[in-house]
Amino acid sequence: MFSDMTMFSLIGRSAPLFTSDLISLQQELVSVANQSRFLVLGGAGSIGQAVTKEIFKRNPLKLHVVDLSENNMVELVRDIRSSFGYIDGDFQTFALDIGSREYDAFIAQDGEYDYVLNLSALKHCRYEK
Repeated sequence: MFSDMTMFSLIGRSAPLFTSDLISLQQELVSVANQSRFLVLGGAGSIGQAVTKEIFKRNPLKLHVVDLSENNMVELVRDIRSSFGYIDGDFQTFALDIGSREYDAFIAQDGEYDYVLNLSALKHCRYEK
């Protein structure tokens, strides 16, 4: 594993890029999240998990996570619960294909979101015989 200093030297930086912005805007970020409903598509992938955790830490009104990988979502929920506990808002995960009739029914039943983040991606695995 790389240390932070090794990683930063590789990318030509001495510190994380957004740290000062996150610190200076922390109250505004929390305020917006507290009043907002989020849907994260592809939330069990690596980027989706990171984004979901950042939203969760700010106690949103609603945070729904959709992904095909039920196993990865279980790991996400375990990690969130052990790291951050619980929030007052509605936090749920759904194992759905966003191109399916089930997803369409999910949106028709409860599609009220202020922010929809589509972080889903096609897997880029090698094909083997």
